[in-house]
Amino acid sequence: MPDRIGTRYVPSTQIVSFPHGTLHYGDDVFLTRKVLLYRKALRHNQLGVDYISSLQDKAAFIHDGFHHMLDTSIAEDAVTIILQAKSGSLFAHTMFKRKWTYAAVVAIISDLGVSLLDAMEDKITGFSVRPDNLWLTDQNKLSVINYWEEDEHQEQGAVGLCRLMIQLLTGSETISDAFEVMHTSLERASIPSATTDQKLALIRLIKFICHGQSSLSSLVFGLRSLPPTVPSNKSIKQVEPIPEESPEVLPTAPYEGDTRSSRSAKLIALGAVSALVIGTISVWYLWPEPKVVQTVVIISPTPTSTPIATVSPSSTPNAKLTSMNEASEETVVPDLVGKTQEDAHQLMLDAGLHYNFFIETSTQTKGTITKQEPKAGTKGLVGDNVTFWVSKGAQ
Repeated sequence: MPDRIGTRYVPSTQIVSFPHGTLHYGDDVFLTRKVLLYRKALRHNQLGVDYISSLQDKAAFIHDGFHHMLDTSIAEDAVTIILQAKSGSLFAHTMFKRKWTYAAVVAIISDLGVSLLDAMEDKITGFSVRPDNLWLTDQNKLSVINYWEEDEHQEQGAVGLCRLMIQLLTGSETISDAFEVMHTSLERASIPSATTDQKLALIRLIKFICHGQSSLSSLVFGLRSLPPTVPSNKSIKQVEPIPEESPEVLPTAPYEGDTRSSRSAKLIALGAVSALVIGTISVWYLWPEPKVVQTVVIISPTPTSTPIATVSPSSTPNAKLTSMNEASEETVVPDLVGKTQEDAHQLMLDAGLHYNFFIETSTQTKGTITKQEPKAGTKGLVGDNVTFWVSKGAQ
């Protein structure tokens, strides 16, 4: 696979720059078609032929929700993946130039979620769903650009889709990396296009997913089972694009083969579990909730017994209520480092927060807290979770 950049493939306008490379518009002069050129810089002593060989399984994957790999090119210090060109533009460039309604966000994210489920069937997972790795077509569909490299966990799958939803609904460029507090920006945001029931149902679903209670398929069916938008006499556009100048308009490139789509079959096959998923979410939130939930995990270099989970009494005189009706009450994460477990328990009650804690080997005094997440002083809402680690002394 020699370097064909400049002979067959001619790069033009740069679309975006990544830490490890760049994405350009390009032309395939042999077939007279538009393409995208994904150039990745090689690490020291990394061979381009080895990198390309690792893409063999991914290259055979063809799907409407992904930019199909058309070819590869190897240079001395980089490799270039030639990708199918689609109409539209990089999502990161347009996402905040549009007015996204609740209905539009739910529809576009659930559609992307189905694409991710299709990819899972071919064991293609771990890629990012950040806005700079997504392409928004003129048909208002999201397509994944780089699906062959693994990214950080919070940018992948169901959690990554939840982050993307919150960004679109709140207009926030950054979202907290802590799963336990990620939903707070959505709770505070005003969403005129959603009813109170719709907003609360979406918050419940996001909490459920980000607490590790469910999967990507549960998220997709959860989104499709949210309270519907009530039609009104006033027609509301789901997406209102703001006019902008595009550096280059790309025609839709045909696939080199039949495009496979198993979405309808998948939705029918998984439909039987959707009611169970939604029912579980409802029970999880509607069941009378104890004030503090403690998960004790013993961290040790040697095998241990099954972790012990304990639940504190549900009625505590000083505890604040943490129902959905009071979820908008603000609080501040207290400083727990150096405190005893008993002191931390009382501080969390006073702040109206849930917590998980882990026991670990440490040189610090036995029974004292060594670290916490989020950090002290972080602003949050009553009912948010905090994690801390308790020393069991040196072993």
